[in-house]
Amino acid sequence: MNILVINCGSSTIKFQLIDVENNNEVIAKGRCDMVGYKESNIIYNNVRDGFKMNKDVAMPTHKEGMEVLLNTLMDKEHGVIGSMDEIYAVGHRVVHGGEKFSSSVLVTDEVIDTVESLVDLAPLHNPGCLMGIKAMMEIAPNKKNVAVFDTAFHQTMPVYNYLYAIDYKYYTNNKIRRYGFHGTSYQYILSRLEEMLGKKKEDINAIVCHLGGGASICAIKNGKSYDTSMGFTPLEGLVMETRCGDLDPSIVTKLMKDENLSIEEVEAILNKKSGRLGLCGIGDQRQMIQAEQEGNEQAKLTRKIQTHRNKKYVGAYIAELNRVDAIVFTGGNGENNDIEREDIVSDMECLGIELDKELNKASSGKEARISKDSSKIGLYVIPTNEELEIAKQTVDIVSKC
Repeated sequence: MNILVINCGSSTIKFQLIDVENNNEVIAKGRCDMVGYKESNIIYNNVRDGFKMNKDVAMPTHKEGMEVLLNTLMDKEHGVIGSMDEIYAVGHRVVHGGEKFSSSVLVTDEVIDTVESLVDLAPLHNPGCLMGIKAMMEIAPNKKNVAVFDTAFHQTMPVYNYLYAIDYKYYTNNKIRRYGFHGTSYQYILSRLEEMLGKKKEDINAIVCHLGGGASICAIKNGKSYDTSMGFTPLEGLVMETRCGDLDPSIVTKLMKDENLSIEEVEAILNKKSGRLGLCGIGDQRQMIQAEQEGNEQAKLTRKIQTHRNKKYVGAYIAELNRVDAIVFTGGNGENNDIEREDIVSDMECLGIELDKELNKASSGKEARISKDSSKIGLYVIPTNEELEIAKQTVDIVSKC
């Protein structure tokens, strides 16, 4: 049973073809880049036979991009399927579902209209998602499509955790509230914890640190999202690659007055010129650590600010949950950076957290428990797999049709 997983942006189409009945094997993967530009190309990896390709090809719209993608998968020489009949269904990552969607759904005209109505909540992301869905439906009208929302998992947050302390009319009229993101990743991690802990999801309390270029932390209570660091947009919360995370809102108005900045300019500063990049001029986590090791004091300070922010959220969520079965590190930085993991949970023995430093150093990039046997809270590294989670949810939805 092959599931085609699609993640569309305004000018990109990322894809994976996953055989969910054969140990969730990734058969092929790749991306169409610069869709809508003259220099568009497809990067393709036939995982089964090792064939890789980077080919310039015209893709003026997402429809042509999707046709290139499908034709590549069905190529007689280097393709992996003979026809569209070998694709059971298509799962699409959709960033924002607002309050309308608390789970994945089969795509219908009504669903498309609803997602379009939410574009104001995610103007940089939802339009690309919609273009991908519409392109696939036009090319393969008989193929079932499923929308999997990043925000859906967080719809279980209690009202006192998602409302902001501003005039209530801005929630009722403008839908301003905390939505949270990375939900698909958190759902995957929860399913892995269910197996690793030998507990049912509804019995699990966990704190999951999804640390990458974008980063967030989620408090999971009884198998459901209870609180999360990202808010109305992915800008709130942790120090990220180029995003500032938490800051006093008055900073925005002061910058606009002092620097005569437009709304677009200040949004660009907070989203694209802040975080690690803004603090030390180095956004990439690995490069920043290397700079720190070479004596760059600003890089050292930046990493301290970052890990301290992460630590504060972990501590706050322990207070919220009371009982914590696991603290999990995932995402590119969380999975692969033992120094970051150690700094986040260091000096927390009073909370029952005891890291095994040797296990931690040996466990980057693979599933492992990295806490001491005596630790009251288990510490884990679990590489995320959002594409597989999208594929599984797609099967669940389509099999019920």
